[in-house]
Amino acid sequence: MSLGRPVIVFDTETTGCTGGDRVVSLGAVRLDASLEPEGTLHLVFAPGMRCHFGAYRVHGLSDAYLAQQPGFAAHAEEVADFFGGALGCAHNMAFDRRMLGGEFDRLEMARPWSGEFCTMLAWRRARPGERAGLAQASAACGLAREGNLHGALEDAWLAANLLRALHGLPAAPMRLHGFTNDRVSDMAA
Repeated sequence: MSLGRPVIVFDTETTGCTGGDRVVSLGAVRLDASLEPEGTLHLVFAPGMRCHFGAYRVHGLSDAYLAQQPGFAAHAEEVADFFGGALGCAHNMAFDRRMLGGEFDRLEMARPWSGEFCTMLAWRRARPGERAGLAQASAACGLAREGNLHGALEDAWLAANLLRALHGLPAAPMRLHGFTNDRVSDMAA
């Protein structure tokens, strides 16, 4: 099954959950039109503000570490190029759209995706009455985070595999070639 065009499944880690909070990490998985993985992007940003303690407990990225990273503006074009107008997809798209979209809005740049798909809403439609959080939906597919902390790239991979499961496809293993914490990586062939 296909969504008919490439998809970017993404996840953000943030300083908190309010409209004034900022993205500290972006993980994205590019899928081709038949939902096969093509590449990944993982970046960490200096948000210019402190993380709320609850957000730090979720992602584990300290204020001291984040302060050493470039701001979102330094990577905005790279992110826009990676998205390239593909269909945007996230687990809880409303949150990730608001947070990542807010970063582009601050720079007066267009959001780099066209169209949206939310795996959480799709999971709820496909499995009424079941818990739809990323951890619970992933577990129903035999997938789980490797640790207790949320990483943007790992969560994007889990959401990409939920998208594949919703379309009757098996999970794609996370195979990274030359992956580092702040650069673009391509999938191993």
